[in-house]
Amino acid sequence: MKAFTIVDQNTGTLRETEIPAPPAPADNQVQLELIGTSINPIDPLVARGYGAPLLNTKRQVPLIPGRDAVARVVEVGKGVIGLRPGQRVLVAASPRTGGTYAETFNLPRACVVPIEHGLSDVTAAGLGYAGLTALQSLAAAGLSADNARGKTLCINGASGGVGSIALVLARRWGATITAVVSQRNQDWVRHLGADETVDYRDAAAIAAIDASIILNFATPSGDHRQQDPLLDGLLHRAPTDGAYVTTSTPVLGAVTEKGVLRGLGTSGGIYLKKRLAARRAGIRYRWVLFKEDEEQLAYLAQVFADPNTLSIVSASQPLDALPAAFNDPKGPPSPGKGVFMVEAP
Repeated sequence: MKAFTIVDQNTGTLRETEIPAPPAPADNQVQLELIGTSINPIDPLVARGYGAPLLNTKRQVPLIPGRDAVARVVEVGKGVIGLRPGQRVLVAASPRTGGTYAETFNLPRACVVPIEHGLSDVTAAGLGYAGLTALQSLAAAGLSADNARGKTLCINGASGGVGSIALVLARRWGATITAVVSQRNQDWVRHLGADETVDYRDAAAIAAIDASIILNFATPSGDHRQQDPLLDGLLHRAPTDGAYVTTSTPVLGAVTEKGVLRGLGTSGGIYLKKRLAARRAGIRYRWVLFKEDEEQLAYLAQVFADPNTLSIVSASQPLDALPAAFNDPKGPPSPGKGVFMVEAP
């Protein structure tokens, strides 16, 4: 069958290949037929061995990347309930599991939820992994649909896939949002509902941000021990409901460089030091690492099936365009999510 795979983790180049069809799904697994998928920034990194001591311990090749998809159920394994052949499903898989860049693939039941007609294939193709990461980041900051109204929120990296979904959710919940993005992406985040925009290169404007909650989805340059102006400003203001949450952690980089034990020890030390400093100022400080969650995935499917919810997909291309986009050194299509469909919508 057709798949897009990595055969050499030294280069991380994605290529179209022919591989054997997967076996029948094991217990608590689902076999799926791809309808559409997308690229997340972590995918090209994992393809080059990033985080391999945790994510690809056997250095298995060919490696099939892909974290999210919209797909159709082919077959269910023993113990699977709530799914049947022919159903459309929303997929969000961690980098530890098999990828979605194949005609047919098997995933654990926890990676899959059924979706209704209101959620389009194009939106679903880019929603799962980034959407769960966004939702889990909001939860780590203590935000939900029940309490976000009136809160002031800054989203750094708001024009990326995770940031765009977090923006849409927080706006839906009633938060007031400052989006930190490049100049060229300011129209995009305003369209999604940002109340204010700040150019990430404008140090004075960054320092003037007065939000009580910071979500950082941008990858900083240099050492994670370096100063972070958004965190420093929050610690200085010390709002009573303050929180700082980031998906940009040194965990995978540290284990790649130093191995599992030393890498986890190093990154754990950085985390404890920063969390302690934040606690002294009364600030909630959290790192977010993606985890599969059926309930949260079902919530995303419901929200983005609402016709009043803005789409976070900025471009849709044929599936054959996936390798060129994946291998582009400039990174995944942006702003928002670019998706790749088996059949043109």
